[in-house]
Amino acid sequence: MNTNLRGCLLALVTTFFWGTLPIALKAVTEQLDPFTIVWMRFTVAALWVWLWPLPGKHRKEQRRWPGRQTLILFGLASLMLGANFVLYNSSAIYLSAPATQIVSQMGPLVLMLGGVLVLREPFRAVQGLGGLTLTVGLLLFFNERLHELLCFGEGYGLGLLLGLSGAFVWAVYGVTQKALMKVFSPKATLRVIYACVALGLTPLAQPWGILQLDGMQCCCLAYCCLNTIVAYGCFSRAMAIWHTAGVGAVLSLTPLFTLACAWLAHRFFPGSFPDAPLNLLGYAGALIVVLGAALLAVGPQVRGVLQRRREDH
Repeated sequence: MNTNLRGCLLALVTTFFWGTLPIALKAVTEQLDPFTIVWMRFTVAALWVWLWPLPGKHRKEQRRWPGRQTLILFGLASLMLGANFVLYNSSAIYLSAPATQIVSQMGPLVLMLGGVLVLREPFRAVQGLGGLTLTVGLLLFFNERLHELLCFGEGYGLGLLLGLSGAFVWAVYGVTQKALMKVFSPKATLRVIYACVALGLTPLAQPWGILQLDGMQCCCLAYCCLNTIVAYGCFSRAMAIWHTAGVGAVLSLTPLFTLACAWLAHRFFPGSFPDAPLNLLGYAGALIVVLGAALLAVGPQVRGVLQRRREDH
């Protein structure tokens, strides 16, 4: 199979899994608290990365004892990733599945700002345009509930606050992970972080609550655990064999997958998955959010390619 086609298919699988995740979370959070859900997901993921060898890699990784600064970075990355998952899962309690996914699109924007301010990465006009477009799309998507968004103590306002907080800590995690991967391989980094998050959440988890789930909720919880492994695995592989701009363009479609799959889930299982109707402005806002996310992900790479071509000529 052509490498570009394989990369596109892997990115599409990632988009599908990330797009359907909030739908499954919405069903599970009705019965199980976010700490237990995240603990389950990271426990399964940690067992996977520690026990399942990566195909085609037979050489031993270089072993090195991390210094004090590296240990602090590992601790910060684990704390931020765990907090991101807990906040994202908590926002699903108050927001619809599409709304949860739309709010999470603010993560790349905050990560871009973090890269500019902390890592001194260059800031390009196309990124600013993408951020502005994303913000406008977010406001249009919530046009029917703008008055509720200012009430941060309940309902959609609280869900929005939790989602945006999750986007912020995810950005901190992203910047920290970039620093760690200058010293350790991605696999070694994830092994430590996944294990730390699982162990850190163990005192807060209530695994006996799983016994209270019905059949559909058990399937959704299992899917959430599988999602962590498959989505990130396909994403890493897609990034390895395909260009970043292509992967970013496909991943920017994630909110549209969520909208479509949420509609299908409600149509076939209305008792388990509630409806989340939108007006025309809401659908337009979702499309504008996708456009803004695409500009953030693809814009810098496309501009760089065009600039290199101009220099060559």
